[in-house]
Amino acid sequence: MNKLKKVLAGALLVSLLVIATTSTWLYSKVDGALPVLDGVKTVFGLKKSAVIERDEQGIVTIKAQNRSDVAVGLGFVHAQERFFQMDLLRRNAAGELASLFGVRALDYDKSIRKHRFRERARIIVAQLPDNQLELIKAYTRGVNEGLKYLNSAPFEYLLLQQEPVQWSEEDSILTIFSMYIDLQYHDGRRERTLGLMKAVLSGDVFAFLDPKGSIWDAAIDGSQFSQAPMPERAWPSAASFSVNNSDQKNTKIVKNNEKKYQGDYLPGSNSWAVSGSLSATGSAVIANDMHLGIRVPNTWFRASFEYPDINPVSSATDKKSFKITGATLPGIPNMVIGSNEKIAWGFTNSYGDYSDVILLTTNEDKSQYLTPTGYQHFTSHKQIIAVKDQEAEEITVTETIWGPVIGRNHQGQLLAYRWVAHDKEAINMVATELEKAQNVSQAFDIASRSGIPSQNMLIADKHGDIGWTIIGPIPDKVGKVGNTPTSWATGENQWQGYLSPAQYPQLKNPKAHRLWTANSRVIGGDMFARIGNGGYALGARSKQIRNNLFNQKVFDEQSLLKIGLDDKAVFLKRWQRFILKDVLTEQAISQNGSFQQVKELLTDDLELRASTDSVSYRLVRNFRINLRNSVFSELTSALTNVDKAFSFKSIRHQIEVPLWQLINEQPTNFLMLGESSWQNVFTMALEETLADMTINQNLDEATWGQQNLSLIKHPLSNAVPIISYWLDMPSKALPGDSYMPRVQGKSFGASERMVVSPSHEENGIFHMPTSQSGHPWSPYYGKGHSDWENGIASPFLPGETRYKLTLLSY
Repeated sequence: MNKLKKVLAGALLVSLLVIATTSTWLYSKVDGALPVLDGVKTVFGLKKSAVIERDEQGIVTIKAQNRSDVAVGLGFVHAQERFFQMDLLRRNAAGELASLFGVRALDYDKSIRKHRFRERARIIVAQLPDNQLELIKAYTRGVNEGLKYLNSAPFEYLLLQQEPVQWSEEDSILTIFSMYIDLQYHDGRRERTLGLMKAVLSGDVFAFLDPKGSIWDAAIDGSQFSQAPMPERAWPSAASFSVNNSDQKNTKIVKNNEKKYQGDYLPGSNSWAVSGSLSATGSAVIANDMHLGIRVPNTWFRASFEYPDINPVSSATDKKSFKITGATLPGIPNMVIGSNEKIAWGFTNSYGDYSDVILLTTNEDKSQYLTPTGYQHFTSHKQIIAVKDQEAEEITVTETIWGPVIGRNHQGQLLAYRWVAHDKEAINMVATELEKAQNVSQAFDIASRSGIPSQNMLIADKHGDIGWTIIGPIPDKVGKVGNTPTSWATGENQWQGYLSPAQYPQLKNPKAHRLWTANSRVIGGDMFARIGNGGYALGARSKQIRNNLFNQKVFDEQSLLKIGLDDKAVFLKRWQRFILKDVLTEQAISQNGSFQQVKELLTDDLELRASTDSVSYRLVRNFRINLRNSVFSELTSALTNVDKAFSFKSIRHQIEVPLWQLINEQPTNFLMLGESSWQNVFTMALEETLADMTINQNLDEATWGQQNLSLIKHPLSNAVPIISYWLDMPSKALPGDSYMPRVQGKSFGASERMVVSPSHEENGIFHMPTSQSGHPWSPYYGKGHSDWENGIASPFLPGETRYKLTLLSY
């Protein structure tokens, strides 16, 4: 017995020793991945030296004697704080996620490999001008030095049992390609969807479902596009599309019950500016919040650059320097948005038409396709996709002179994809020149030469001027090249290169002294024709921002922030009235006892807001989604049966226009209603809404905040739930939603909020979710997040220096 006790005691001691050793090893590995905050390090690649200062929130100021050394310092910091995030961005664009995450990422990698972005990145790097290439090389040296000075690899690689791969120049180009994937369609789904609708629906029905304008239009030039009239002839029935499964609609809704109330979020943003004649200081003021998916860490990294002007225009005795503050993107060396004390600039996704789906005419065995010079053979490119824990997979990418083959339409016709992202004009480093721009006009010139995913850019300068333009490449199209697939076989339809700087749309100093963009159509006339329509958002946000701007005569930073935090439900107000008038009839109330409480709630709520305590807002919002799903469910199911590439999501914003007309006019020729009467559709949508809201609770407890709980997570926390407590941001009820300035979903919303007046940056405001750090043991992990949640005006400029690291050259 004593012998057994000794054996057990020995085994216990050995086990404890193993656990202690393993725990110590794990702790040292995780702790070793923390960035170096203080001291002196010798870094390869510096021309002179760089100083990296951080404030209490980890916001970085990089001081150097030249721009190249700033790039080295920024690369160093990005690698130390955010290397795993950078790795995901380059792999996302290159189609190399499966090598990290295994077979679960394989299908996505296959879809992205059609674009061969890594090869294209290498071509772009090879043709960059010397000054731009030097900047990327300096940044790359900084990244790899920063990675080297970590005592351990970022902790994510420990969990994945992988080793980080060093950064290369082409990886910075891939980072920008990753933004192309996020901000533009990489698979042509919207154009394919519209093409299918145009092919199988009558012309009047298609025009009705694809409206050009609405009452929500809020273009900066005041232009209005009319919506199409209600079709007079009978709509097609589900049977005309050979839909045999009558229960498909309801099955689909049940399967997607958890996701059906997701908002109509799309990568977008808001931006608005007022000229100096309306500001308290005489300088113009700009506000910008960029809407993206939000996770840990955040997309952006806050920084300030300080370096001297080595080529001052004035005399040598007049020493000039640059100070640029704003948001950087880990993976690239420039300031994305911010202020240089002369101008401030911000972006919103433009949703212009930067891609086209091409109908291919092929020979009988589909080995050749017709071009303006005759039939040509397809070209093939083999792609090897590495997959973690299994054999690599080989795929073949088929290409045409216009771009890759992306599939077939509903008639079996092959489709090719022409996309700005495939051309060398897609990416360059010209946007770094914004750091030195002195006024709106100079910024316009830089924008017209820049290679980034094309954005609306608003600029405000210290002289009081404001301006709007497109930054990024705009294709020069001829022929019938638009929103639906067309043939390019004859040469009548084609791209003739790209617009020259002189052709770029722009507007400077409008008479109203105000500018605004929010992903809807910005301009009309010839400028709209040059930009095209790549799937604009409904103008509800733009219109609300515009109206807020015109409701005030003098502005400062706080008043512009207030516009960005506006959660008033202007868009849904008419839906509230519709429910009260057309849904809650006396007969409906008499047949459903719960409807009386709905009427009382909506009648009492005179100012509908997406506030966390509002039951009325959640009710009206969810009713609209259920009603929309019901009205268009038969049509969606029918079109999906014809072509699996059909995507209702890609057209959901503009579908509000025909939806509103349908439910108000209630036409009898709409044969795809799915129910016996319009009133039945309304009643069932409200009943479904109430049933979902009152699961295990009373209606008056079902607040919007209960549904709109933040879910901001690290990419690995789902795979390893035990670590989510340390990595994820705490869940919190948040105000805001899709169709209002304060865009906010569970894990979507303002990835930053900036309000700044050039030369008055000390009064500026900057919010950012999560924090600067990607490491949960960082002293500033999560700092600043609560300001973002609560809309508290936090400073634009970095605060007092808490940490100082000096980088010396060899």
